[in-house]
Amino acid sequence: MGSWKKAALAAMLVLSLGACGNGEADSEEPDLGASDGAAFDLNLSLELARLCLQSYQALEDFQNGQPFALPAPYTLVKEFFTSEPYEGQNFSGQVPIAFVATQGSTVYVVFRGTKTITEWIADAKIAQVRYDFLGGPGLSEEGFTGVYRTIHQDILDTVKELQASGTYQTLYVTGHSLGGGLATLAGPVYAQDSGFSDPILYTFASPRTGNPVFADQVFDALVKTSWRIANTNDLVPTVPPVETVIFVDNQPHTYFYEHVDTEFDLTFGNPVSGPTDFTDIENNHSLCNYYDSLCDQTSDPVGCKAAAGGADGCN
Repeated sequence: MGSWKKAALAAMLVLSLGACGNGEADSEEPDLGASDGAAFDLNLSLELARLCLQSYQALEDFQNGQPFALPAPYTLVKEFFTSEPYEGQNFSGQVPIAFVATQGSTVYVVFRGTKTITEWIADAKIAQVRYDFLGGPGLSEEGFTGVYRTIHQDILDTVKELQASGTYQTLYVTGHSLGGGLATLAGPVYAQDSGFSDPILYTFASPRTGNPVFADQVFDALVKTSWRIANTNDLVPTVPPVETVIFVDNQPHTYFYEHVDTEFDLTFGNPVSGPTDFTDIENNHSLCNYYDSLCDQTSDPVGCKAAAGGADGCN
C-alpha cells in the first residue's frame, strides 16, 4: 500500500472512529425492524452475495484477458464498464463495474465494489452533489455519483428493454462496498423509471450515500424493500460520518449524511484498534467474509460456503 493511500485511509478512518467511538456499524439509531416491503430473506441475501462475488470475478477475468461468464442457471445479458480505477491497475481505459443478468422471470443488476478498502478511499470524494437523476430533491456523495453517472443510462435502458419484453416480473439490485453505494443511487431510478415498480435491493457493507433528504424523501419514499447488510466491526458502513466537514480553499464545508433503510446487522471479525489496523479493517470489509457469516446462519454452512464456487477466491 502506497504512503499516500495509507495517509488517505488513516484520515478517513480517523473521522470514522471519531464519529462512532467504537467503530460499530452506525452512529445513527439503526432500524432493525422489517422494511416497508418484504421481510429479510436469508436465502435471497446469499444468492445476491454470490452474484456480487461474481462481479469481482468479472474484474479478475478482465485483468487476465479471459471472457467472463456466469454459472448456471444465470444468463449474462450485458457487462458495463467505467474508467473507475482499481488497485494495481497498470493500464488506462475502461474496467467492468456492473452487469445485468437474468434467471427465469427475474432480472438482476449487480454493481461491483472495490477490491480493497484503499480503493474505496480513492473513490470517496465526500463532498456532495445534486442527485439529479429524477429531477427532485436530495444530495449524494460526489465520488459515487460520478461513477454511477458513467453507467446510469446504459443500465437503465437495458433494464427497461427486459421489462418491456413481458418476460420478467422481478428486479433485484445488489452491490458490495462502492457497489452498495451505486445500487443505492440506482434504486430510486429503477423504482420510478424502469417499469419495475417494486425493485428489491440488498447491499453489503454499503457506505452512507446521500444526505437526509436523499435518504428519506427519495430512496426510502420510492424503494419499499431494501436491506443494507452491515458488519458491526466494518468501518466502511460508518463513513462518511453523519456530519462531515471538509476544507476547500481553507474554508470549512459541512455535509450531512444518513443511511437508507433498512439495516441488517452481522458481527464477525475483530473490533478495529485504530486507523492503521489494516488487517482487521480489510478482513471486516471482505465480501467473502460477509458471505461466510451469512452461511453460518444456515442449516448447512459448509455446503453454503462451497456454493460460492471459488468466485473471487471465495470457497
